[in-house]
Amino acid sequence: MTTQEVKRKLTAILSADVKGYSLLMGEDEVGTIRTLSTYRKIMITLTQQYRGRVVDAPGDNVLAEFGSVVDAVQCAIEIQKEFKARNAEVPENQKMEFRMGVNIGDVIEEGKKIYGDGVNIAARVESLAEGGGICISGTAYDQVKNKLDLEYEFLGEKEVKNIAGPVRVYRVQLKPGVELSVSRRERRTGLRRWQWTAMAVVVLLIAGFVTLAIWKYYTPSIPSREVASKEKITTAPSEKPEAQPLTSSPKAVPPGEKETSPSPAKPSTTPTPTKPAMEVASAKKMAFPLPNKPSIAVLPFVNMSGDPQQEYFSDGLTEDIITALSKVQRLFVIARNSTFTYKRKPVKVQQVAEELGVRYVLEGSVQRAGDRVRITAQLIDALKGHHLWAERYDRDLKDLFALQNEITMKILMALHVKLVEGEQALVRARGTNNFEAYEKFLQATEQHYLFTREAGVRARQLCEEAITLDPGYSTAYGLLSVVYLAEVRYRWTRSPPETMRQALEMAQKALALDPTTLIAQMAMGQIHLLKRDHNEAIAWGERAASTYPNADNAHVFLAWFLMAAGRPEEAVPLLKQAIRRNPIPPGWYFIVLGQTYWMIGRFDEAIVELKKAVAYSPDELGAHAILAAAYAEAGRLEEARVEAAEVMRIQPTYSLENQAKVVVFKNQGHFDRYIEALRKAGLK
Repeated sequence: MTTQEVKRKLTAILSADVKGYSLLMGEDEVGTIRTLSTYRKIMITLTQQYRGRVVDAPGDNVLAEFGSVVDAVQCAIEIQKEFKARNAEVPENQKMEFRMGVNIGDVIEEGKKIYGDGVNIAARVESLAEGGGICISGTAYDQVKNKLDLEYEFLGEKEVKNIAGPVRVYRVQLKPGVELSVSRRERRTGLRRWQWTAMAVVVLLIAGFVTLAIWKYYTPSIPSREVASKEKITTAPSEKPEAQPLTSSPKAVPPGEKETSPSPAKPSTTPTPTKPAMEVASAKKMAFPLPNKPSIAVLPFVNMSGDPQQEYFSDGLTEDIITALSKVQRLFVIARNSTFTYKRKPVKVQQVAEELGVRYVLEGSVQRAGDRVRITAQLIDALKGHHLWAERYDRDLKDLFALQNEITMKILMALHVKLVEGEQALVRARGTNNFEAYEKFLQATEQHYLFTREAGVRARQLCEEAITLDPGYSTAYGLLSVVYLAEVRYRWTRSPPETMRQALEMAQKALALDPTTLIAQMAMGQIHLLKRDHNEAIAWGERAASTYPNADNAHVFLAWFLMAAGRPEEAVPLLKQAIRRNPIPPGWYFIVLGQTYWMIGRFDEAIVELKKAVAYSPDELGAHAILAAAYAEAGRLEEARVEAAEVMRIQPTYSLENQAKVVVFKNQGHFDRYIEALRKAGLK
């Protein structure tokens, strides 16, 4: 994206998150999600009342923007007053307190999203607030100091990560005697009743299961992901620096002086013998027991390019490393979906390790400039607080694939994992040597996961462009097959039989080029399931799970195929293992697990899992339909009818006749039981 194409604006930003969210989740997961859902509705309502909009709300975080910083501060105060009144009515261990930060600054606008230092400063200022408190930046203070009936405490000039220069920070305080008006209190009570009524219908709104804290430590010898190098990449054609160990912090360049490229040095693969320079994770505090093999989480590599359009590039690098590591049976690898919940958030390695139940954490950054790329990476033993390995690479983009393989192999060596030749071949296998084709594939993946008709069309175009650039690119064919299947599943195609034929053709081409292509193996399983060929679907699921023992999605697909074939007892342990590898999974994992419990007759457990699916995606028709069936068979008819109403809200043309056409159960008894349960819930 050129400079002229970047859309910038000045806006007021409100950033908020929950203090001690992990502890609340540990005490009562369902209750915490329910409370957070209620509080989030309040924040959305009040934001709209103060002429703002909520930009993003991942996990326990909320990001909102306003046209006026006065509106932003007033909104923050009203929200905190509302929450304070609510917290007074609940036990201490159930109180939910938000920290809030307000800033006014320049941001980059991309669609409905905003990025840039203006957002980053708001998040950093928020981290300095206490639970139930508000902090504002100096620029925000300059605008509101004489306009609101408030008091401010100057906290000093704070050095905050990733921001050049100190930031003035002020704590907002109400003047003594300032209280809510009677009319405001009455409106608050009425709003609460409305929210509880809505909750009975919507059930849950959010999908986040992990809270994040600001990473406050700084290791002078090795830059953290927060302080990743911002040096510009030299592009002299004659210069080809080798991988370099990160032995010193990036140095600031005085104004007027040119930056110089780091001097070449041989890469170091020796574990860094440092003393603990960070908080150490506790095995006793792990959310999950540590596996009996080396366990690792790969955090999203930070995009240091200064261009939001390059996010797909850093994300793709992260995913490729996760995929390569997942092929190694001697490792336990946390899935992408869980580690990507930490994206764009400064976190402590100790916290990541404890929340995901792993010993090792890999983090890094990517900076792309023209045909050059700089990648930093560091592998940390969270239980000891040591860096096992850390390096920086400055390479041409044409060397990217070799560099990814090099990083992967050095992780394995650092973890002392001895590989047989077959596993080495799997780790080093690549789908293409054409970087442009690889770039198209990453963009197609990004579009596919938006799950809209328009994005699906764009994903298909990008896959076709990748294949044109490299006709031997197996993974691109596999992704194109999945894109075609999405068109069938979401009824975006006018000719499902023809689209199914295309999906099969693309999957077969992918597997002819590389029989180990995971995405193509899973596509073949889905194709056979839709054809009601359950044995063949299971065979493909087993093949994928065997080839990729750490790939959680492969195991969930296999579980789905087994459940549909009438073998739910075999599916449950697979689903449990997959969710262990991906503790913060996509919502459809909970749908498969919930439906599996329903088939077994474990209705209470089915309802718990399906509620999680609804929390992840309130408009997921399948989740509401199965939940209605589970409630009906559990004898909870009133709740079943609520879910049936949600089904009709989402799809007014829904009918049991049409539903019968898409049910893929092999056992006629399961089919009849499901349709009868839906009928009992009130669907026709």
